[in-house]
Amino acid sequence: MQLKLIVRKFAWIAVFCLALIGGSFAQSGPEQQLAGRTLDVMVGFSNTGGGARFWNVFSQELRKRLPATPVRTRFNDTGSGVDGTSDLFGRSKGVLAIGFVRPPEIAFAQLNERADVDFDFRQAQWIAGVEVESFIMAARRGLPWEPDVLRTLEPQTILPVSDILATHATVGILLNAVTGIPSKIVIGFKKSDRLRSLLAADVDFYTIAADAKLEPLLASGDIKALYTITGEDFPAAMGAVEPLESFLVPDAPASVVAFIKSARGMGRAFYAPPSVADEDVAALRSLFHDILSDPDFVERAAQEGVPVAAVASETVEAQLQELLTSDPAQKLLLDTAYACGLAMSRGKVTRCDFSQVGTSN
Repeated sequence: MQLKLIVRKFAWIAVFCLALIGGSFAQSGPEQQLAGRTLDVMVGFSNTGGGARFWNVFSQELRKRLPATPVRTRFNDTGSGVDGTSDLFGRSKGVLAIGFVRPPEIAFAQLNERADVDFDFRQAQWIAGVEVESFIMAARRGLPWEPDVLRTLEPQTILPVSDILATHATVGILLNAVTGIPSKIVIGFKKSDRLRSLLAADVDFYTIAADAKLEPLLASGDIKALYTITGEDFPAAMGAVEPLESFLVPDAPASVVAFIKSARGMGRAFYAPPSVADEDVAALRSLFHDILSDPDFVERAAQEGVPVAAVASETVEAQLQELLTSDPAQKLLLDTAYACGLAMSRGKVTRCDFSQVGTSN
């Protein structure tokens, strides 16, 4: 009888301890995980643009959900946040620091081996993406839009870019190669000049982000969407538009097309440098997912003119690995396509032959 009482007593103690442990696990969310520590945030944009607007809305919600975690922000738009990324990657182990950037811009700085790059961006730990970008290739009024006609059009169409090393310039050069439609790369157009040039018919060809400003131009017929490069969020005035695949040459390498889509489709995103502990990254992912999936937050952001799209960390990482591939065969295809697309821009060749660099896939 005594033995049964002792066993029963210990059983109740065990149940009580398990309940305590379970309760502590239940309370151990991001708020508890990050409490008492300062979260450093590098915002890789100017403090007046769209990235800043999103961060201002998001940071209010972040501070609300992390009342015991001071959030310290610094803006660093030098090289689209490249300098700030170098700084974050130099932090010591165990710090709590994240970056908010456009991943393609940082990846392209690494690809172009810029002097201020002091990191391997493939080691970034992705927390979440916050938008998906939609792009089209558009032609001014009067240009044909059939691929076969555009491939032989004289004089050559024009693609204005701000910098030959910018993401949109690289994409335009690669589009030359995979579509077989040559466009001359012209540097030095400002954003407002691009729209005016399109309307004045001085610029023939340009990759445009789909937004509300396009709708009246599309509705009036001053420009026509030729094909979608990536995304699905387009003005209603566009109507049905052919996908990029409809404009590809038969031997266009699939890996180059995937590179183009990743470069254009990746919007702003949050990452942690490799020095941040796995458990802290997991806590941030959980927290950011909750915020980005909160209908009230999405509605408040929309009222501030900031669209929100919750993009899983796995998706951002896969797209970044597409840009920073370590596969020698894919690198060779990309280099070949870029060199040929640039030669097409300069009128030196009329089409690219990928059969000499192995498989197209």
